[in-house]
Amino acid sequence: MKGTRWIRAAAVVAVLLASMPAYAWRFDLGENTNLNVAALIQFQAQFQQNGAPDKTAYSKDFYLRRVRLLLWGDVWKGISFFVDTEQPNFGKGGNWDVALYMSDAFMTFKVADQFMVDVGMMLLPFARHGYQSAPGLNGLEFHLGLLRYVDGSNKSLRDAGVQLRGYVFDRKLQYRLGVFNGAQGCNLQKDSSGAVEKDVAGKTALMSNPEDWPRFAGHLRYNILGTETEFFAKGITFGSSPTLSIGTGFDYQVAAVLRTPTVFNGDRTVKTRGTMTDSIGVSADVFLDVPFGRDKQHEIVFMGAFFYYDHGNELVYDAAKNPVVVPSRNSGAGFLAELGYRYTFIEPVLTVDWFDSRQAAQDLLVVKGGLNFWIRNAAVNIKTEFGAEKRGDLAHAPWIKAFTTQAQLFF
Repeated sequence: MKGTRWIRAAAVVAVLLASMPAYAWRFDLGENTNLNVAALIQFQAQFQQNGAPDKTAYSKDFYLRRVRLLLWGDVWKGISFFVDTEQPNFGKGGNWDVALYMSDAFMTFKVADQFMVDVGMMLLPFARHGYQSAPGLNGLEFHLGLLRYVDGSNKSLRDAGVQLRGYVFDRKLQYRLGVFNGAQGCNLQKDSSGAVEKDVAGKTALMSNPEDWPRFAGHLRYNILGTETEFFAKGITFGSSPTLSIGTGFDYQVAAVLRTPTVFNGDRTVKTRGTMTDSIGVSADVFLDVPFGRDKQHEIVFMGAFFYYDHGNELVYDAAKNPVVVPSRNSGAGFLAELGYRYTFIEPVLTVDWFDSRQAAQDLLVVKGGLNFWIRNAAVNIKTEFGAEKRGDLAHAPWIKAFTTQAQLFF
């Protein structure tokens, strides 16, 4: 009898889960007014080579990769909002002092599909992968080694500003163009011990963007097949028709990075005041999603992107602690590729990241293979991934291996 009761209870729970909204709870509050409430929980177990406190053994971490509360909806005709919180890596490495902060917080004023204005804190429109949302990724994580924004210019790939957005030519062409806060007042010069350098009067040697110029970023995208009209791009569509799109983007900031450092006399008076230069980032990418077969049980997904950055120079110190000006480690070019094949609810995924830094011995190579289990598409899934990466001089750097598994609940 007890066994029968447990079976019945499990069946009831399964029915309830199956009847839950896939992504949110919606409340209609009046004419043209509604509120959607959702939560995201991502639990990860990770075992990383040299990741233990002794720097030699594998780490054995169990932690909450992301916990989010999401609120969005319509206030009136053409006026909507989106707000979510973030608490990342809660408990990773035994660290429970992880602050909860506001991640996205923006309003949208829609005149027509062809013209909308987004105002607030939002993902930057630099590359399609850059304005994806974590719950909708196809791979287990973002390709953060290729999304290289200037220090102090973003919070988790986001910045505050105003963005114009629209879909024209039968929604085939999408544009995003924004003016954002950008980097300002960041210390660009430190001594060999890592302390900020100051002159005899205590004034910081060199700071970014002293005149507080805004940052400009944008993205232009054309859909050869299908349409993509969501604010957050999808990593996999689970759709019934193919999607093929290409895009290009840019990220530009005035006086955001170092060109030459300040040179001091022995008494810490300034001999030569340092200078800043502009930073630029350029991206080009392609996204392909092809569902096929009976009931669209098969799906091929590919994402590829190229990036180029010029982030000026940085000051480093040699073995004798002499200052040396070298190109920024974030300057250079690279690409990412992500390929997946889904059959019903199982999808193997292969990803490759490569970045060729203009600074010597600061390159990156990452190769990962994963297996996704789409229990309920983006709402409920399990992802596993084995990866290896090299950083530095790729010809001699060792491979650092890691195994990660993640359970996601988005409801």
